[in-house]
Order: sequence, then C-alpha cells, then structure tokens
Amino acid sequence: MKKMLAAEGKNALYIVVGLLCCSAAYNLYLIPNNVAAGGFTGIGQLVNSLSGIGVGTVSIALNIPLFLLSLRRLGLRFGIRSLIAMLGLSLAIDHIPLPPATDDMLLATVFGGALGGLGFGLVLRGNATTGGSDMLASLVHSRFPAVRVSVGIFAVDGLVILASAFVFDQQAAMYALICTGVMNLVVDAVLEGPNSAHSYFIISDRADEIAARVMDELARGVTAFSAKGMYSGADKQVLLCVVNRFETVQLRRIVLSVDPSAFVIANKAHEVLGEGFKQPQQGK
Repeated sequence: MKKMLAAEGKNALYIVVGLLCCSAAYNLYLIPNNVAAGGFTGIGQLVNSLSGIGVGTVSIALNIPLFLLSLRRLGLRFGIRSLIAMLGLSLAIDHIPLPPATDDMLLATVFGGALGGLGFGLVLRGNATTGGSDMLASLVHSRFPAVRVSVGIFAVDGLVILASAFVFDQQAAMYALICTGVMNLVVDAVLEGPNSAHSYFIISDRADEIAARVMDELARGVTAFSAKGMYSGADKQVLLCVVNRFETVQLRRIVLSVDPSAFVIANKAHEVLGEGFKQPQQGK
C-alpha cells in the first residue's frame, strides 16, 4: 500500500508540474501568437479565433467523448489520471491569466514548443495523457488496425496546422510546424531522460575477450548468443551490451582495440529497465 501511494504521489507531482508547464506554454507563447501546433488544443485555438469560445472549453468538448469510448481500454487508474490531466490543462488554459511573454513569432515558437514539450513529457512520465490526437489515433487504430497510431496523429496534427494557414495565415502555419517538431523532440528527451541508452550487437571471433573487458572496465553486463555465419558456415558468438550515451565511445574503443575487424550494430534504446538503468515502477 505504501509503495502504491508513493508511486501515485510521484505521478501526481509529475502531472501537476507538467500541466503548469503546458498551460504556461500556451498562454505565454502559443495562443497570443496564433501558433496552433496541432492536437485538440490547436483546434481550440482555431475555434477561439473564429467564435470566441475558450480554447480549453473546446478541448474538453472534443475530449470527453473520446474518454468515454476509451475508458475501458485505458484502464481505471490511467483513465482517471488522464481525465483529471485533460480537465486540469483545459481549465488552466482558460482560467489562469498570464500576459503574453513575447510577440516575436520565432521566440514564441521555440520557447512555447520547448515548454509545452516539457509539460507533456512530464504528464506522460506521470502515467497519464491529456487526450487529444494521440488518443483519437489510438482509438481509430483499435477499430481499424491497418491505420497506424503514428499515421493518425500525423493526420490530425497536419490538418490542424493546414487549417491554421487559412484561419490565421501561412506564416503562422509554418511556425506551427516548427513548434510541433520542437515539442516532439523535447517530449522524447523528457521520456528518455538524461540516461538514454544504446544497445550494441557485436560479432567477433574474440567475443570472450571483448566481453571480459566490457564487464571489467564499464561494469556493464554482456549477453552472448550462439550464431552461425551463413556465408562461411562458421560458428559465431554475438554479444549484446546496453550502455548509456556517455559510455558509447569507450565501448567502441574497447571493441576496436580487441578486434578491429569486429562487426558492430548500434541501436538507440528508447527505454531500458533493470539493473544499472531505470527501475520499473510498481502500481501503475
């Protein structure tokens, strides 16, 4: 029970700080400068410009049906956290008065995108979502599996940005496109954290020596797989090792110093759970 309460407390902190960052991003930078960077909040900006209805009010009206349709799939706790986060963001956008920070479109785009990305990333770290295009895309994918979630999100955000070119102007749409890119980059950085990892597959005739040095010098575990070279017919060993970004150069140095002819495949790991990396959280 204590672990569950601690986990929920941590989730709540992430969500609250994330919502404050998001609302500040929209009220300080994006809404005053007509940068509609996709999503239901972007739709709210377009409707607000045409009718005067609050941006958050529009977002709530669009999100509530999605939550009702998706609640069973989301799960009770995640669904409740997400519903609270969505309502909190919408109300904060409409009811927390913040004066515009700048009228420079480029500054508004960069800082609004970065602050919004930080906020949305923290909300996701708190095991919640604010709804919007990602939930709509997930719902469409569940009904029509051929439509990938990424395609659905791109379609919704793309249509919003395209519409902003007509509601505002073409320059606003171009800035919105830049803002979306900045926001997505920051969200990824927040979710991956400063210790984002890289996985390496190493094929070498001197695999045992490489593994020994990696375990000794980097204090990282190494897993060996038995393999067979289909061209040569020779038995091989494939090493798998996961390191953080600060250790990648040292790992390559070890491999090349032991076997300059080693075959190395590097992949960026979006998330690594376990010893030496982020520990999985309980009670989600």
